[in-house]
Amino acid sequence: MKREIPHGLSVYLDLVRFGAASIVVLSHLWVLVFPRYPLPWPGHSAVVIFFVLSGFVISHASRPELGLRGYLHHRTARIYPVVLGAAVLSIALAAFGVHTMQYAGTRGSDLLDVGLNVTFLAQTWANVALPYNGPFWSLNYEVWYYILFGIWCYHPSRLLLLVAGVIAGPKILLMMPVWLLGVYLHRKMTVLDRKTALRIFLLTLVAGLAFFWIDAGARIREVMRGIWPEAMDLTRGSNQFVGDFLLGLIVALNFLAAGSLGMGLLLKCEAAIRYLSSFTFSMYVFHVPLAVLIWNGLGVHAALPFLGLLLLGVVGMGELTERRTKWYRALLAPLFGGMRTPVSIQ
Repeated sequence: MKREIPHGLSVYLDLVRFGAASIVVLSHLWVLVFPRYPLPWPGHSAVVIFFVLSGFVISHASRPELGLRGYLHHRTARIYPVVLGAAVLSIALAAFGVHTMQYAGTRGSDLLDVGLNVTFLAQTWANVALPYNGPFWSLNYEVWYYILFGIWCYHPSRLLLLVAGVIAGPKILLMMPVWLLGVYLHRKMTVLDRKTALRIFLLTLVAGLAFFWIDAGARIREVMRGIWPEAMDLTRGSNQFVGDFLLGLIVALNFLAAGSLGMGLLLKCEAAIRYLSSFTFSMYVFHVPLAVLIWNGLGVHAALPFLGLLLLGVVGMGELTERRTKWYRALLAPLFGGMRTPVSIQ
């Protein structure tokens, strides 16, 4: 069944997407550029927002008429240009021996680590960072959610789901309920009366800020670590999964309320919001390797030129990758049976 996203909610989600990407960038680079003015940017919380958003959007994109081939076609055209761009940056930085930095991850074994990440096996039963690109870990998670969801939607098979789940591994599966919150929200979206929607919207904003301010996810993790330290050590990047799910619930309720509010003020800025949000994938995936290149490779340490070059780099990579998704779909069409698929789905 086709479920359209309300126009105002669609613009709001794009604004949230851009805001979350900006927070991730700031959480990694603020201490580098402005070490004398430390600020606790909630980078991990922003990733939770991305997971809920991703589940919502993928549920919207996985229409029955698309079919399995169409679904794979769309996901491949959307993801792999950005993934390969990140891989090229990692290989280039390694080839020129550029020093790494905080949040960038170690160089590891370079080509092997790059190979594990471009095949999305780096976070399954392992913990291998893409060289110079620590934030890439979450993309490994998301792609397995796409795979599991695609099997469930288009080729339902308990055996295939079991095999895919085993390959994905416990770390990735622990965070999948957060992603599924977005799916559930999309499929159960309902219209609230304006007064109720406004109350929920404001309450979820306050609850989200409070959740971050008291660091509730980390507090829950430490309680669980005291009970079962060995298991918590194994979860690594997913060790806040309980707190992340609670935060995901807050985010999902916020989106639910936003869908009933119309978001009239945002519609006046729709063109600007749409344009900015079209670079969010690039912001997320490319900001750290580009920062390593500019800061350590080119030796640019002054805040203004550093940020200017970083912005140019992100825009340039975005224009080559995510903003050319339609072109990549057309290029890849012969591999997926030469089909014509709708171009309006993200």
